[in-house]
Amino acid sequence: MKKNIFTVLSPLFIVVLGFSQKQSPEKTFSFKIEGVTRHYTGNNIYLHHKWNEKDFTDSAKIVDGKFKFNLKSVEPNMYWFTTSNNMNAQFNCIFFADASQVKATIIGGDSIVYSGIEGGQSQKDYLEYRMIINNLVTIQQKLQADFNLASQNGDVNTQKAIQAEYQNLNIQYISGLKNFVKTHPKSAVSGFIIYNDFNNASIPLSEVEESLSYIDKSIQDTKFIKLATKRVDDIKGTTVGHKATNFSQTTPDGKKVSLSDFKGKYVLVDFWASWCRPCRAENPNVVAAYTRFKDKGFTVLGVSMDSNRDPWLAAIQQDKLTWTHISDLKGWANDVGKLYGVTSIPQNFLIDREGKIIAKDLRGAALDEKLAEIIK
Repeated sequence: MKKNIFTVLSPLFIVVLGFSQKQSPEKTFSFKIEGVTRHYTGNNIYLHHKWNEKDFTDSAKIVDGKFKFNLKSVEPNMYWFTTSNNMNAQFNCIFFADASQVKATIIGGDSIVYSGIEGGQSQKDYLEYRMIINNLVTIQQKLQADFNLASQNGDVNTQKAIQAEYQNLNIQYISGLKNFVKTHPKSAVSGFIIYNDFNNASIPLSEVEESLSYIDKSIQDTKFIKLATKRVDDIKGTTVGHKATNFSQTTPDGKKVSLSDFKGKYVLVDFWASWCRPCRAENPNVVAAYTRFKDKGFTVLGVSMDSNRDPWLAAIQQDKLTWTHISDLKGWANDVGKLYGVTSIPQNFLIDREGKIIAKDLRGAALDEKLAEIIK
């Protein structure tokens, strides 16, 4: 059956984020976390969060079943408790903290995930969000159990009906979280939802943009919103109908070349590699199109996913690829490839004179036909 698109944020889920923004000491606030433990055998409790692309771990000694943290933050943030200093520990307890005092009841053993956290409005919002997710998970689990039973019984009609319900569950997921963002426009949790839960290629970009439009101006410069906005911009930059994301890499002779250098021309950004047989088989088609249209304002910018210089240069010569070539020789880790989400090759993007992507993955005669259509 088709997998539902929503990402379940289970109690065991640990968020791993990189935050890139300037911290303003003048705007920091202080807050306290006071906690008690139940059935907890450890001597310390560990607290983790991520900020400004750095991992932070703090610990507090447990005395007579009690512990305390005194913290500072720039804005409401996500934190999690673990029983060790490993921030990626399987068992954890996630919460949001703002300027209000936080009260925690840590239940020991594996059940730390069911510990209770009381805090300010950000934590209340988080618990409301968790309720939405938990309700969807309950429905999902029931559908999965019913589907498995129908599969065992060979009941095809029931399986099809459940698949349809799964699709409806996806719609409920998107609409439910969008409504949360719309009704909580100033909440850090809304930013987290857009950044984390809507980080799914199956969710239309328009839905993510709509959610961002609900965000109040007062939190537009907060970390989750900035990260979500950047991702939307990055996706747009590799999507037909939007301006292509600019990039730079070096040619075989060490010259730095940028996509923006080709403004005013139609340019095919062609991702390939010397070791890629489908790429080498496609090269004659690209050569033919280049030969036909190179004097009419068209060119090719080859981005190699090679990791070895010599085979790359040999393939350029053998296949008579007389256009500009660039690479960082990192193989699949090529920075431009990662920027454009390249996971298979050959892959290409056709960009117009103004830098907008007008087509992608043109193969065989399709490239020649598209160029004949747009270049008169």
